[in-house]
Amino acid sequence: MKKILVIISLFLIQISYAQLTAAQYTIKNIKANTKYSDYGTSYFGPNRIIFASSKLDGKKLKSKFKKADDDLPRYDLFKGFLNYKGEINYVKKLLNNFVTKYNESNVSFTPDLRHVYFTQNNIKKGKYIEDDSQWVNLKIYRASVKTNGEWGDIVSLPFNNDKYSCAHPSVSEDGRVLFFSSDMPGSYGASDIYWVTINKNGTYGEPQNLGAHVNSAARENFPYVEGNILYFSSDRPTSSGGLDVYMVALDDPDAEPVNLGAPINSEYDDFCFVIDRQHKKGFFSSNRPDGKGEDDIYSFVQETEIQECKQVINGEIRDKETNKIIPGAVVTMYSHNNIILSTYPTKSDGKFSFDLACRGNYRVEANQVGYHKAFRHIGFTPNLFTQNITLYLEKEKEPEVVAIKPVKKVEPKEKEVVIEEPKPVVKEVPKPPIVYKDGKQMLDLPPIYFDLDQYYITKEATETLGKAVRILKDFPEINIEFGAYTDCRASDSYNLHLSDLRAKEVVKYILSQGISRDRITGRGYGESRPVNKCVDGVKCTEAEHLQNRRTEFIIKKK
Repeated sequence: MKKILVIISLFLIQISYAQLTAAQYTIKNIKANTKYSDYGTSYFGPNRIIFASSKLDGKKLKSKFKKADDDLPRYDLFKGFLNYKGEINYVKKLLNNFVTKYNESNVSFTPDLRHVYFTQNNIKKGKYIEDDSQWVNLKIYRASVKTNGEWGDIVSLPFNNDKYSCAHPSVSEDGRVLFFSSDMPGSYGASDIYWVTINKNGTYGEPQNLGAHVNSAARENFPYVEGNILYFSSDRPTSSGGLDVYMVALDDPDAEPVNLGAPINSEYDDFCFVIDRQHKKGFFSSNRPDGKGEDDIYSFVQETEIQECKQVINGEIRDKETNKIIPGAVVTMYSHNNIILSTYPTKSDGKFSFDLACRGNYRVEANQVGYHKAFRHIGFTPNLFTQNITLYLEKEKEPEVVAIKPVKKVEPKEKEVVIEEPKPVVKEVPKPPIVYKDGKQMLDLPPIYFDLDQYYITKEATETLGKAVRILKDFPEINIEFGAYTDCRASDSYNLHLSDLRAKEVVKYILSQGISRDRITGRGYGESRPVNKCVDGVKCTEAEHLQNRRTEFIIKKK
């Protein structure tokens, strides 16, 4: 996620914690389509459009990047003027010195219109280059746009490679980031969305994968960025069939990609979505059967606003024993990875309210002086946008004061004193409860269990920790390290973070019981060192997962 956050800091506006919901669209097949393949529109200023077409019969090349089983026709670039009805008029072939007998497509201009990025087959000295599998890969090129419209100073981008494709460039609104598709090593699926910084001196950073935030085991390609929204196409399992257009908020690393639905998407390939946000109009391409050719360009009008799906959590704080309202509590909302989203101090009515995105794995926690803290998991249920909850706080028990009755003093009777020889007393030196396991010395204590995705100490756990504290007080020569583990049902980084939080919480508790800080340390080991077969990709029962959510009190030498 760090990579995504870098993008955000470069050019996006603000953080939003709401899941997007798709707008409604009306579409039409434009008149400029032919019986050939027409696709991939790009804006060149406010009223000019550039797109790719196979109008001219040319050499067919085997390309894996659009349709894996087809030999695709040659594509050339065409330009035209956009009218108010969404039609492209006065269509002409884009004549430039760079034009080859192979493919050119998918154009993206910088904001100042002085440079253009485009996709072209991998060619050298006028001949196409095949990789080891006889595929003709794609590369991204940049050109300068001259005042007369000619493209010059054409260069291949430095991250292009003969062994894989880079294609479908899309420049961010501020011109500082380039998004593109690639099947380079390290991709999640057949092709992924990547990004790279465009430096002021004309150089580029290292390409970065957008990660599981966007990419999947399927194909992700044809990115287009409008504001803080990334549109792209994918044939992931949630598609209607073939490629579908999705959108995702780039400034929310937890947001799920949203399918735009019909009529943008169909049972066929739908791709190359572009939009003029100001006028709420745009284009996409599709090979659905009611078109004029193999691929057609469709114009659309966005009829409604993109909505941010929010769920409202309303609640109140009550005393567990009396059911009375507790005023002045502090209520905190956490994300699934324990990031504080918001803190809400309740007033005299004990009520609180939070606006959240439409997704699950939140946790709300309440604290008040004199009470044990309480928390609740919150999961989003479709079509349930408001939830009402009550958190019950339990009072901390005050230490019991036992009255001791005075004992009546009884004068002892005089007895004959008999002096006996003292017997030797053999004192047994107590030994700490220690077990040897996996080559380590550990306190012989039962494991501490935490609730799933939680790091708070339960009441059951305090009993075990109380025993650990007594051992430490009875045996001051012992130092311990508390080791915490998780099961494998989350990412490595998340599990490592969660286990570290658990270890720190235990250390904090033991220190509060009067144990010196230099005698207790904590460490989280995440999902490492499983005691059974339950690793990523292996199905296990809950009981088997529980065995790996273990804890250890490891004895350390002074």
